[in-house]
Amino acid sequence: MDTDRPLAEAAVVIDEYFAYVGTEVGAREFLAQRNFIVEEFDAGGQSVLPGFNDCHLHFLHHVKAKQAANLFDATSLKEVVEEMKKAYEAHDKNSTHWITGEGWNQDYFTDEKRFPMASDLDEISKDFPILIMRACFHIGVFNSKAMEMMGITKEEAKKHPEYIDVDENGNPTGVLREYIFDNIKSKLPAPSVGELVESLLDSQEDLWEQGITSVQSDDVKYIPGSNYPEFCRLMREAGENKRLKLRYSLQALVDTKEDVERFFALGFGKDYGNRRFNISCIKVLTDGSLGARTAYLRKPYNDDPSTRGIAIYKQDELNHIVYQSHEKNMPVALHAIGDGAIEQCLDAVEFAQNLLPYLHPRHGIVHAQITDPELMKRFKELNVGVFAQPIFVHYDMHMVGDRVGEALASTSYAWKSYRDMGIVCAYSTDAPVEPFNTMPNLYCAIARKDLKGNGPYLPEERVTMEEALESYTLLGAYMSDEEEDKGKIKPGYLADFIFLDRVITEVEQEKILDTKVMKTFLGGELVYERV
Repeated sequence: MDTDRPLAEAAVVIDEYFAYVGTEVGAREFLAQRNFIVEEFDAGGQSVLPGFNDCHLHFLHHVKAKQAANLFDATSLKEVVEEMKKAYEAHDKNSTHWITGEGWNQDYFTDEKRFPMASDLDEISKDFPILIMRACFHIGVFNSKAMEMMGITKEEAKKHPEYIDVDENGNPTGVLREYIFDNIKSKLPAPSVGELVESLLDSQEDLWEQGITSVQSDDVKYIPGSNYPEFCRLMREAGENKRLKLRYSLQALVDTKEDVERFFALGFGKDYGNRRFNISCIKVLTDGSLGARTAYLRKPYNDDPSTRGIAIYKQDELNHIVYQSHEKNMPVALHAIGDGAIEQCLDAVEFAQNLLPYLHPRHGIVHAQITDPELMKRFKELNVGVFAQPIFVHYDMHMVGDRVGEALASTSYAWKSYRDMGIVCAYSTDAPVEPFNTMPNLYCAIARKDLKGNGPYLPEERVTMEEALESYTLLGAYMSDEEEDKGKIKPGYLADFIFLDRVITEVEQEKILDTKVMKTFLGGELVYERV
């Protein structure tokens, strides 16, 4: 990923850094002149790359999800209920923890293409709380006991009509959306913050197996009581004592002006942490998901004209939050999928930049899916980056035309257009919305097909392998202000790198999915080796 030296035969690592990159002869001369004795690793003529940087995911959610029923492969509502019955039967009824399941998607159901409801889950139990989350994690379904415990009543539903679904009599159906759902998730019985950090540390190898050495993770709402000060303290300590080897940047979801004030008053900011743990930005959710029709559009949904989705903020509210962070020279990562939400976010960034033009935090929009050329020009004008998820093409290509109409769909998911316009477009997976598997993500960026080979969707938006690798390494580092430290195999850069089982730039598209990571190194230390 070093344009000055795109190919090299050998590299020397001293301490945590690349000290030499070039020919094998030059590497041996470099070592001989300095009397260094080093351990040698031979890549066998296959690709050696900088470690991948997943610039937006929810790693703590991934850790917690290991305890939940897996509903990602469910192809019917009946199967969801059956899987949750198994989870109920296996659950320790003396535990205070809820029974949870994750990953259902009504678009894949072959019996009834609808959201599950409390009545479906009540078939399993009315006496023990059950919660199942849609694959986008913007919608949850609660059984009657869970609603009772969280105070989700007919009266409460009247206060939040956009976020709590009701039946014809005004009674909650069990379906909750967006911030109401997020707030409840943070209040669920869970392991302590310390226990979760230990589980996170034990799960680092899950990422290394995929060649991921850096993450930018939105995890505040998955911390019990949203106690991020304690989480940050423990993670910083884990980085200092090298138990945290992964390079972890927190995208801190503090989404009200009061929460943002408290965040800075507690001393948090971009200077908090160390090389293993830091805070890269404030995170803000401004709309929902396209699959759930809660992404906020400028015009009504093509397949449901009764709604434009949900705008979580009024414009002046969003302006204030972005300004608060901009004033501290702290970037904001704004979740926005629909073109209406994207427009709101760009307006908020422009508002802050006009008031404080001498500050230049690297604001970005997470997802930035539904766009048109005029919106994209504003990204460039405002120097706003994109946290993109190419893997979303796998599912979304089959429904985006229905949701927004073919005209708008033809200018969306425009990862190559962003690049061509000089807009920084870094790659991520939003795991566990999609698995954080790196090769499917690369494949969808390059082939613009689903994982079964159907497509392509907007083939003009294909990128080359070299472009995709840059977006997955160096540009991810750029989005956290670390592009001078990592993302390249270059002298002076952190020695975070991987060995693959083939020359990735020479494989056919379909073979990308078969590519394996053989070794992963962090700071020159071998942390993963495929057996």
